[in-house]
Amino acid sequence: PSPPPPAEPMSACPPCPPARSDFTHQPSSQNQSEAEHLEKVCMSFAQYGTFQNCHITSQLARLSSLPSASRSHLPPSLDGSSPASASYFASLRSAAASNQSFLDAILSHAGRSTSADHAKYARQPGYFYTSDSDQSKVGSVLKSVARDWSSLGSSERSACYSSILSALDRHVPPLPSALVLVPGSGLGRLALEVCGRGYAVQGNDFSLPMLLASDYVLNACGEEAHVIHPWLSSTVNVEKRDDKVRGVKVPDVDPGSIIFGGGRSDPPDFSMAAGEFLDCYDKPEEAGRWSAVASCFFLDTAFDIVSYLTCMYSMLRPGGVLINLGPMLWHWSGRSLRPGERRENLTRPGEDDRYGRSVDFTYEDVREIMVSVGFEMVEERLGVECEYTGDGRSMMHTRYRCAFFVARKPEA
Repeated sequence: PSPPPPAEPMSACPPCPPARSDFTHQPSSQNQSEAEHLEKVCMSFAQYGTFQNCHITSQLARLSSLPSASRSHLPPSLDGSSPASASYFASLRSAAASNQSFLDAILSHAGRSTSADHAKYARQPGYFYTSDSDQSKVGSVLKSVARDWSSLGSSERSACYSSILSALDRHVPPLPSALVLVPGSGLGRLALEVCGRGYAVQGNDFSLPMLLASDYVLNACGEEAHVIHPWLSSTVNVEKRDDKVRGVKVPDVDPGSIIFGGGRSDPPDFSMAAGEFLDCYDKPEEAGRWSAVASCFFLDTAFDIVSYLTCMYSMLRPGGVLINLGPMLWHWSGRSLRPGERRENLTRPGEDDRYGRSVDFTYEDVREIMVSVGFEMVEERLGVECEYTGDGRSMMHTRYRCAFFVARKPEA
C-alpha cells in the first residue's frame, strides 16, 4: 500500500517543496480553538526576544539591589559599570537576538507576523504578552533543535535513535511497500533518518511549537543556516558565564541530503501529520496499513496507554513491529486526592481532565498489557541510558534508564 494521502493542509504549515516533507493536518471540529492556539504559539515565538531582554533587566536589578558591601566583591562582569560588565550583558542580548532571528525565520516561513511586526503592535490597545509557561515552551523548542539538528546533539541522538534504526533494519526490509510511522516525531530527525534508510515514513506530532520549527528546518533551511544559543535561559547549575551564550550551528546537515542519500533519484515518500495520535490513526482505514511504528520517548505521553497500544496493534500489518525506546515519565501524571476529597477532585478547576484520568503504570504493567493486546516480545533491553535535551556543560544531568523493545504483531 502507498503512504496515506495528504489531508487538508495545516494553516501554519503550507504545502512543502517536492522531495522534502509534506505537512498534513487532521481536520478538527474545534477550528476556532486551534486558530487561537496557533496565534498564541506564534506570539510566543515573536515575543521571545522581548522576554529575554526582560530577564536581563531583572538580573541587573537583582545585582544592583545587593548591599554595597556585597557588590564590592562581585566580579567585573557583574558589577554593572565596568567595560567587562557591559561586554557580558551585551553578549546576552546578542544571543537573544540570534535566537529571535531563528524564530522569526520560522514565523516568516509559516506566513506569520515576526518580532518586527509585533514591535509595532505592542503599543496598540488590547495587545497582550504570552505567559511564562508559553515562553518556557519556546526555550524547549530551541533545546530540541540543538538535540535533533546540531553536531552537539549527535551523542544524544546516537544513544536514542541508533537502537531504533538498527532494529528497523533487522525486522523490516526496506521494500517499496514498507511504511513506517514515527509518532511524537518532534523536530523530525528520527523520521528523516528512517526515510534515509529507504523507508516511506510519516512523522506525527501534536505540538504546534515543534511542528512550526520542524516545518521550517525540513523544508526551508540550508545546512548551518543559523546559530542558536539554546541554554541562554539557564539560571541554575551553570558552571561558567560563557556557557549560557555558547552557540551551535543548525541544522548540521541539509535534510535533502539525507532523503537523496546514496544518489537516489526517486526517494521514498516522507510526510508529517499534525494532530493527536489517536485522532489521526485510530480509524478503520488505518488498520493493517503500517509495517512498523518507531517510537522514541513517546509511549509515556499517553494518558491511556492501553488505547495507544491497541491502536498500534490494529494499524500494524500482520508481522509488523512496534519498536520503542523511552522511559515511563507519564506526561499526564496527576495529583492524588487529599483527605475528604472525592474522585471528581482528581482534576482541579480549569485543568485538563486527562490529569485526573491518567494512570502511572510501571514498565512491568505496560509489558503485560502489550502481551494481553496480542503483541509478541521479540527483543527487550532495559536500563538503556539516555539524556533528553541535556546541556553537556551543566552541573546537573538527568539520565533516563530507558526500556528498549521490539514487539511484533503475529502473522495471520
